[in-house]
Amino acid sequence: MARYIGLHTIPGFTREMLAGATPALEKQEEARFLRAYTSFKEGKVVCEWEAPAKATVAKAYEDLGFPYDSIHEVEAICDNGGGGVDTRWV
Repeated sequence: MARYIGLHTIPGFTREMLAGATPALEKQEEARFLRAYTSFKEGKVVCEWEAPAKATVAKAYEDLGFPYDSIHEVEAICDNGGGGVDTRWV
């Protein structure tokens, strides 16, 4: 499955709103939610998903009633693993 990120601008997004949305993320059947990075102060959220297609992530957001600015397929991941910073192609 491909990896995707969803970018969101949600002014006024709160911890309570995130907590309320969390249980529904596990119920998505075609797209698998992995993680979200949230800046409540700036109203920004970045979500990471595994899904067969970009449209599948868009459908998950529609089902959740969660607005998004854009969805992008991930082609490489650079992170700091146990052996230091490494880049892997997906």
